[in-house]
Amino acid sequence: MVTAFLEALSSAQPWKGMLGAGVGVVAFAGVAYLLTEIVQIHDQWYDKHIIKWRHPYATDFMLPRLIQPWVSSINYRIHEVADQNTGDFMERLFYPYVRDRDLKIPKNKVIRFYEVVTVYWLTQINEIVLLSLALLIVGYGYKGPAELWYRTLLFKHLVFIFVAFILNRTWVRASRNKVRRATAEEIRAILDDEELSKDLETRLAKICRDYSIPYALGD
Repeated sequence: MVTAFLEALSSAQPWKGMLGAGVGVVAFAGVAYLLTEIVQIHDQWYDKHIIKWRHPYATDFMLPRLIQPWVSSINYRIHEVADQNTGDFMERLFYPYVRDRDLKIPKNKVIRFYEVVTVYWLTQINEIVLLSLALLIVGYGYKGPAELWYRTLLFKHLVFIFVAFILNRTWVRASRNKVRRATAEEIRAILDDEELSKDLETRLAKICRDYSIPYALGD
């Protein structure tokens, strides 16, 4: 369908190939920008509904490190409540210190995080592309001719995609480990700063009161 559209668009022009290729590049770049920057398919859709990594990462990795200095004084219910209200907990206990417009921790910590998390999101985009290609090939196999050479060609493409998928999953694990280290550095920067640590304690006390979580912070 895409090929037919480009051919029809450029058939009346003297520079057929150049126009078709140019329109194709612009069209696909536009779609890529729309999906990644506007729709944020890798973050707001694929990770949120398919991978589901970000939610347990916040509750099982980030929150325990943020409240570690006061964990002995907080009721265990905080983990149950945070699991059901993860967005609010992160918005009130973590993001106030790492926002670009009102940055509280050293800037290099945030830059380092963006560097490694961008690589992780790239692995997710790779995964979406590979799965989409696999579905297209299966569709071609269902609608296309039944000749052996054609089926063999499609099978080879599927094998290639499978190998690329496995390699990308290896990259996913490596990039996630780097994201963990970068996040831990951000949290450490918050806790090591006396002023920020006191502010975090105040925020923690407030969120415990709001959710009726027993606590005994401070003196």
